[in-house]
Amino acid sequence: MAFAFLMFREAAQGMTHPGKPDRIRASIIGVLAMIGIVLLLETVGLAQRTDQEGKGNDGFRDLRWGASIEQSSKVYQDLYFEKYVVTDSKEEPRKVYLRKVEHGEIENVTFDSIEYWFKGDHFYQIRAMLHSRIGPRTLVTPAENAFEKINGRLRNRYGEPSGHKVDYVTEFIVVVREATWIVDHSAITIKYEGAGRTDEDSLTLTMREKPKR
Repeated sequence: MAFAFLMFREAAQGMTHPGKPDRIRASIIGVLAMIGIVLLLETVGLAQRTDQEGKGNDGFRDLRWGASIEQSSKVYQDLYFEKYVVTDSKEEPRKVYLRKVEHGEIENVTFDSIEYWFKGDHFYQIRAMLHSRIGPRTLVTPAENAFEKINGRLRNRYGEPSGHKVDYVTEFIVVVREATWIVDHSAITIKYEGAGRTDEDSLTLTMREKPKR
């Protein structure tokens, strides 16, 4: 934009010299073209940043939903098997992988861990976890603050969540807050669980492939 401004100033200075209408006209056209190019580049950059945050995404970062373990290992060569998780007794256990060198930041929040879930040989979900503790002077924990931050960012980007609920566990007044957005082929869920007996609360962000009807 600064370059375009300089061109505009030169064109304006040229208007003070009579006998040069063609040169002035060409300068103005050049300035307008330059402004148009700059605005286009800024729009493309904004779209790319938005897509990096998850909008229009058919997976997580460089992995697309449905990628095999072999394909995923080629994308992330530091991917390694961590554990099996039984989610349904009638189905085979899910395979959970981690990365040795993980970039734990999602939506400007740094998570403790990010898990890559496979159903059979099919990548379908990630789960990011953040834990924090309540101290004697704690007003808002990192996990609770992160929930509010991500909740606000996703509401601004996608609108109101398709699902939202707040539950209370009466014995310890533990608050559980959850919100879900359906975005293209993905479902994004954030869940905050307040502290219980251990004085530890947590935030879980789950991004999964939207079930096909």
